Amino acid sequence: MIYTAEEIKQIDQKAMQQGMPGAVLMERAASAIVPHIKIAPSTVLVVCGTGNNGGDGWVIARELAMQGHQVSVWSPLGESKSESAATHSAYASSFVQSVEQPIKSDVIIDALFGVGLTGPVTGKARDVIEWMNRQVSPVISIDVPSGMPSDHAREFDGLAVEATTTYSLHGYKRTAFLNRTAPYYGKVERIDIGLPHTSDWNVLTESDFDRSLLERDRFSHKTDYGHGILIGGSRHLLGAPFLAARAALRSGVGLLHVSIPHEASPLMATLPEAMYSRHTDVLEQSFDAIAIGPGMVDGEEMKSIWQQVSRQSCPVIADAGAISLRRLETRGPLTLTPHPGEFSRLSGKSVEEIEADRFTIASEFAQQHRIHLVLKGTYTLIVKPDGTGAVNTVEASALAKGGSGDVLTGIILALWARRKRVQSPNEQAVLWHALAAKSIGHNIHHASVLASDVIEELGRI
Repeated sequence: MIYTAEEIKQIDQKAMQQGMPGAVLMERAASAIVPHIKIAPSTVLVVCGTGNNGGDGWVIARELAMQGHQVSVWSPLGESKSESAATHSAYASSFVQSVEQPIKSDVIIDALFGVGLTGPVTGKARDVIEWMNRQVSPVISIDVPSGMPSDHAREFDGLAVEATTTYSLHGYKRTAFLNRTAPYYGKVERIDIGLPHTSDWNVLTESDFDRSLLERDRFSHKTDYGHGILIGGSRHLLGAPFLAARAALRSGVGLLHVSIPHEASPLMATLPEAMYSRHTDVLEQSFDAIAIGPGMVDGEEMKSIWQQVSRQSCPVIADAGAISLRRLETRGPLTLTPHPGEFSRLSGKSVEEIEADRFTIASEFAQQHRIHLVLKGTYTLIVKPDGTGAVNTVEASALAKGGSGDVLTGIILALWARRKRVQSPNEQAVLWHALAAKSIGHNIHHASVLASDVIEELGRI
C-alpha cells in the first residue's frame, strides 16, 4: 500500500477519534520497528525532531536501551512540541542519555522529520542532515528520510538524509518510487502498525505474479487462449513487431495474427507460428485483443489503420507510434504504454515534471481519458481508468535496452486476449516482463541481455 501525507494524517486522526490516543500510536509504531533493528550491542544515537516522528524516535530509543544498547538522544531543534511526543520523551529520559551535541555512534536513528515536511529544509535542520550524511555509521530513517517530501519531488532541492534503511510506517510513501528520491531511502521496509488499509495504490512484488498463467488445461484448445493481432513495423523499423509477436506467443496467446509492411516480409520466416497480413488489408476478422504501434510511425497509414482498430469492440493496446491524443477513443478497453518522453507529449508536461510527480500526473490522465495506462520506468506504474493503480518493484535493470517495450506490448496483448482466464492483465504482464529480465540476468550480465533473451526466459519463470 502507498499513501500520501494527507492520507496518513487522516488515518491517524480517525484512529484517535475512535479512541486510539496519539501516544499509543507512537508506542505501536516504535514497538513494531524495534524488532527489525537487528544490531549487536552497540552505541546508538537517536536524532529526534519536535513532532510526532521525534516522538517515535524517543520510544525507539527507550526500547533499544532496555535491550542493552547504549543509547543517546540528540534533539537539535528543541523540545517536543507534540503533546504525545513530550510524554514519551519525558518517560524515555530515565533510560537514555540526552546530549547537547551529536556524538559518534555505531548506529544512527533518524527521527527528525516525518511525512508532514513540505518544501526544502531550512535553518539548523540543514546542518543536522548534513552532519548525519557525513557519518560512516549506518543510518536508519523512521517513515521517510528526513528532508524528503513524501508525495512528490517537485520542490526537492537534493538535501535529505541518505539512509541505509528506511522503515515506512503503515504504508510506503510515493517518493520511495521516484528516480530522483528513491536512492535516499536505502533499503525500504514497510512496517504494519495495525491500522486499517484504505490506499488506492498497491506495491507489486514477485509474490504477486500469478503462476497459474503458465498452466495449461489438458483438454483445452488453442481458441481457449485468445486470438490476438499485432499491428506494427515501418520501412526502417522492421524488427519491433516481430519482438512483440514472439513475446505474445511465448506468453500463451492461442492464435496470433501479425500485420506488417511489405518491407518486413523477409522476416516472416523467423516466426512461422504466426499468421500474416499487410497493413493495407482490411481488418475483417474479429479478435480478442489488438496491439498496435511497435515500430510504426505516425502518419496517414496509421490514421487509416486506427479507423479500423477503433471500430473493434475488443481491448486495444497502443504503443510507440500509435500513442497519440488523437487516438484515445475505442469501443473496448484501451491501454497506453508510454515511456516518459511519449507521456510528455501526451500530457503536455515536461519529462522533469512527470518524473517528479508520476503518481499524480499518471492517475489524473488515466481518469480524465478513462484509459488504462502503463507508464514505463524503473518503477513502472500500472494505472486503471478510475485513477487507482500499482507500482512494480521487481528490479530489472536489464530492460534498459531497445526492444524491451516491444516485448512488454506483446505480453500485454497475450494476457488481454486471454482475459477470461487472467486477472489484471496489465499488472501481470509488467510483473512477468520484469521477472523474466531479472531471471535471465542471473546467467547473463545485465548489460548483455537482449530483448529476445527476455522473451525466451518467459517460459522459465
